[in-house]
Amino acid sequence: MRRRLLLGARLLPLLIALVLSARDASAQKLTVQGDRFAVDGSPRFLVFMSFFGAMGAPQIEQDFKFLRSMGFDGVRIWPNLDTGPQLMNSDGSLKVSELQRLKFILDKAREQRLIVDVTFTHEHVGMTMDAALTGIVNATGELRAYENILFDIQNERNVEDRRYMSEGDVDRIFRALKAVDPARIAFADNSLGQDWGPQYAADFTARLGLDVTALHESRRSQWYTFPFLRSIVDTMKANGRPVYLQEPNSTRDNTYEANDRADYYIQAVANAKRAGAAAWCFHTQVAVNFGDGGPPTVEERLRQWTEPEWNFVTSLKPRINLRASNATNYVTAEGGGGGVVRADRPSAGPWEVMTIVNLTGGPLLSGDRIALLGADGTHYWQAVGGGGAALLASGTIIGPFETFVIERSDGNGVIRHGEPVTLRASTTPFYVLAESGGGGSVTVNSANRAAWETFMLLFASPHSTDVAPGPLPFNARR
Repeated sequence: MRRRLLLGARLLPLLIALVLSARDASAQKLTVQGDRFAVDGSPRFLVFMSFFGAMGAPQIEQDFKFLRSMGFDGVRIWPNLDTGPQLMNSDGSLKVSELQRLKFILDKAREQRLIVDVTFTHEHVGMTMDAALTGIVNATGELRAYENILFDIQNERNVEDRRYMSEGDVDRIFRALKAVDPARIAFADNSLGQDWGPQYAADFTARLGLDVTALHESRRSQWYTFPFLRSIVDTMKANGRPVYLQEPNSTRDNTYEANDRADYYIQAVANAKRAGAAAWCFHTQVAVNFGDGGPPTVEERLRQWTEPEWNFVTSLKPRINLRASNATNYVTAEGGGGGVVRADRPSAGPWEVMTIVNLTGGPLLSGDRIALLGADGTHYWQAVGGGGAALLASGTIIGPFETFVIERSDGNGVIRHGEPVTLRASTTPFYVLAESGGGGSVTVNSANRAAWETFMLLFASPHSTDVAPGPLPFNARR
């Protein structure tokens, strides 16, 4: 008995450590690294979705599971919105039940490894600036335990209507919340207008020492194009802070241009990432008011609108086929995963479909680190030994052996439908290779980057119509 008690005493610290490590493993910490966001220490481009009415959403756990499964990194919520329970009273005190509701929302987001942009809106409660300061400071203290959130002190604070918050008020609220929680990432967004452009937003952030530069765009016809986004991102990034494109063009609003097709949004998020933004938000209006008699879940609400909502959402975690350089054979994971990978299928069926998990975040760009999930939804491609040997679809978690670098064969930029690509095993010099250019086995043992190492990427999920132009430039081989 004494021996068993001693053994139990020795095991107890280990069991406690295991429980704590398991809890910590499910947590998610957002930080700033230069002009990038980092999640658990790894820089990552973040894709959010507007979810303003989260406080009144009846199926929040189901909603978050769905959004995470579709490839979103986070949501943007308004805890003071007047369409649902409001966190604050007009004097800045916090409502007890609503605070518990907000903590429940943040707990469920943390379980799904989602980041939450908590955007405050003093006008929905009718607070004075002193009350807004009190309310945000109170919320800061209550939410210190949550490392997966960031604060927007005021939505569109420079618009001269009931939203307006002066620069001086933003400054004193920012300093007061930092006094309570120095680690909290905080900022205040500006709206683009005649006198308020990207330079104004960058200078505003720099003057106040805010953590992030956020600008709500013009929503005109060029809003999704690379030249437009590169111009505003370059201007805002000059202050050294992350650029958060928090409200690009809105869906469900006919006062704006080029917002009725998913293709606009697919190109917008890819071009934002390519331009060097740190984060981008899909600004849909479907999750603003859950008291409007509509469906109770976000998934059902998004499904109601094929364009642009559903086609955009289903494009985020792309399902693809890879065709070998002989232009005849498709790559397949036998049985959908769990065994060998070959390039000997004459057509693309269920086993030839793979899902890309982008470890760099956001849409596919040349140079991104990815994992490839087989059609069985369980097994990832694995470079045996990390490269230099066989390729299997047998990994059950994403580790170094399951990580590949995807590259366009003709240079940098967005990877489009019909693009020739190569896959390199993590940080090694070994490329994935279809023997003889297709018709047989697939390995990860080539240090070359030529035709046999080149595959045509074809999107099986909805994706941009911006396809790769012209004939495929497969390199001459052996």
